[in-house]
Amino acid sequence: MTNTDASAGAASGSESGADPGPGSADTADAAVAAAERWFVRNGVPHFVEEHYYVAGLPAFLRPFAAAIRLTRLTTMIGFWSVRRVFAEVREVGHLAVRALPLLALFGMVIFFTRDFWLISAALTSGWLWVTSAFFIMLIQAFLIARLPEEFVTLPSACTPERIRASCVATPLASLAETEQELATDPALGLGQRRNMFMYLVLTQTIQISLLSWTVFFFYVVFGAIAIRPEVLKDWFGHVPPDAHLWGIRIPAVSSELLHVAVLLAGLSALYFAITALTDAVYRREFFDRTLAELDKAIHMRCAYLTARSKCGKSLPR
Repeated sequence: MTNTDASAGAASGSESGADPGPGSADTADAAVAAAERWFVRNGVPHFVEEHYYVAGLPAFLRPFAAAIRLTRLTTMIGFWSVRRVFAEVREVGHLAVRALPLLALFGMVIFFTRDFWLISAALTSGWLWVTSAFFIMLIQAFLIARLPEEFVTLPSACTPERIRASCVATPLASLAETEQELATDPALGLGQRRNMFMYLVLTQTIQISLLSWTVFFFYVVFGAIAIRPEVLKDWFGHVPPDAHLWGIRIPAVSSELLHVAVLLAGLSALYFAITALTDAVYRREFFDRTLAELDKAIHMRCAYLTARSKCGKSLPR
């Protein structure tokens, strides 16, 4: 065979879809590694196939291996939670503008009632903590009961067009754009579904917590301005002294006002948690964004599995 014939044969082999050589595998390996880092940074570490899992361990070593895996996963989720808090703090202004009008209307009637102030003031610090924990438990119970229903809106199969659109500006953008046959099954197992559920619970909890702190400070400032000492004297028979925090006096802020603000923050958080998932307007503002993030991660997982297959890596199931 002449050199010309050899060149023509190589070109024909390339056009017919033959193995393009080691460079393509290297590119796929790099894409896989970058995608795995992206999944970990964005709170879905279980979307990474657990190549660090070692099968066939002796029975006495399995508890230690499980503890190491749990510690590793907890650390990744912890770092993501911290980053998520700072990301949501940047959005707290938008959150307050959208949610506070509804919550202020909900809480103002209660805030100006004497009986609510007397009930709040009667709570000792211990019982105030118990009441706060009760609100937290109610919110978590509602989220745990309600969020599994949201999985029906997430895709179990993806189209190549949606995969390419979701991979834009991600480590898999180049591979998704050039690959002709993308995997359309995200292969979501029990680990991935648990991860998505935890993602939804943590995201909503962080958002609700930031909102409750905003409501708390709002009522503390508003109460210090609007509820004058004369009113407090009429309600309690005396003017309550200013509260102290870490030995520092807080002017115009009584312990009674702090108790009222804590209870209203808890009630508002519970009300917001329910409204954000059930009211169409507030759901679009506060919850659909989280679902869109998971939707993007699912589409990216399809491209990730495509890249793994190019590297010759199968699913460890």
